[in-house]
Amino acid sequence: MADATLVEFVKAALSLGESRARIAEALKKAGWPQDQVEDALDAFADIDFPAPVPRPRVYGSAREAFLLIVYFSLLGMAATQVGGLAFAFIDRLFADDLARDMDAWRWASSGLRWSIAALLVGYPIFLMLGWRLAARKRRDPERRRSRVRAWLTYVTLIFAAGAFIGDLVAVVFQFLDGGLSTRFAAKAGVVGAISAAILWNFSREAERTSAGADHAGRALAALSTIVVIALVAWAFTIVRGPENARNRIADEARVTNLIAMTRLADCHYTYFDRLDANFAAMQTALTERGARLPVAAGCAEPYPLDPATGAEYGFRIIDDDTYALCAVFEGGWPEGDGAGAPARRTINSYYSPANEQRTLQLPKGPGEACFTLDAVKFETDAAPA
Repeated sequence: MADATLVEFVKAALSLGESRARIAEALKKAGWPQDQVEDALDAFADIDFPAPVPRPRVYGSAREAFLLIVYFSLLGMAATQVGGLAFAFIDRLFADDLARDMDAWRWASSGLRWSIAALLVGYPIFLMLGWRLAARKRRDPERRRSRVRAWLTYVTLIFAAGAFIGDLVAVVFQFLDGGLSTRFAAKAGVVGAISAAILWNFSREAERTSAGADHAGRALAALSTIVVIALVAWAFTIVRGPENARNRIADEARVTNLIAMTRLADCHYTYFDRLDANFAAMQTALTERGARLPVAAGCAEPYPLDPATGAEYGFRIIDDDTYALCAVFEGGWPEGDGAGAPARRTINSYYSPANEQRTLQLPKGPGEACFTLDAVKFETDAAPA
C-alpha cells in the first residue's frame, strides 16, 4: 500500500500533465522505494482523460486474508475456552449432590489445563492481532471495504446469532419443562453473554464508518481481558502446577494398580479358597495353575508395582477373605470429587454372582493410605474372557 502523501503527489503531477516515467524517475531520485512508487502510480488508471482517474480499491490480499482468518479463529477459540472455564466454575459453585461423579468428570484437571494453555497462548495473540488490524483501519479507512473482512465478520455473526437464539430457546424450554435449575440458568447466562458480546461488537463494527478510535470496543476488550485473567487465575488454584499434574498422574496410576490387584486376589481366592501372605506367592500359584489348567482372563497377569518408585504395594491379610492394600500417594485428592464429597473409585465385581460393589475412598492428601477389601469368588465358567 502506497503512502497517502505519495498518492497525493502522483495525483497532482498527473493533473499537471507529467508523464508516468518522469514522475517515477523524480520519486526514485527522492528516495522512494520502487514498490511504493509503482503502487502510487497504479492507484490511477492509465487512460486519456483531463483529470487523473482513480482505480477502485479492493482489499483482499492473501496476507490480509491470513491475518483475518487467524484473528476470527482465535476469537472462536477464546470464546469456547472462556465458556469452558466458566462452566467449570459454575459446576464447582453450584454442585449437585445427585451428580457428583458426573461433576468430577466435567471439570477434570486435564480439561482445565487445556483451557488454561489455550488462553495463555491464544488470547494475547488475539488481542495483538485485533490491535494491529484496528490500527491499520484507522490509518486507512478504505480497508473497511475488504471483502474478506466482510465475509468473516458476517459468518461470525451468523454463529453468534445462532448460539444466542438457541440459548434463549433452551432457557424457555427448561422453564416450561420445570427444569430451570440455578446451574442451568448460570450456564445459559454465560453462553448468552458471550454470544451477545460478539453480536454487539461485530455488528457495530460492520456498520461503523468513523476512522477514529473505537472506545466502546476497547472497553469491551478490557472487560473481556479481566474476565479471562480471573478465570485462568481461578483454574490455576484447581490444577496448581506441572508438578501437581505429574503427581496426580502417578496417583491415578496407583489407584488403577490397586484395582488390578483386587482382581488377582479374587482369582487366587476363587481357585485356592484362601489368600497367601503376599502377591508374589499368589502370582506364582496362579501362574503354575495356568500352565496346567485354564484360568480366567487376567488371573495370570503379573501384579503391578508403584509407577514412580517400582516398590511393591503394601498387603496384609486381616482374616480368611479380608485383606488390606496400601499405597503411598504423592498428592492425594484435596478437592474431592468436585462436589464436596471425598474422591472415590468403584471396583466393579461384574464377574461375581452377587456383583458386589467395593469402593476405594481416596485420601485427601499425600502419604500412605490403606484400603480394607473383601476377596470375591466368581464362577470360573462365567469369568470374562
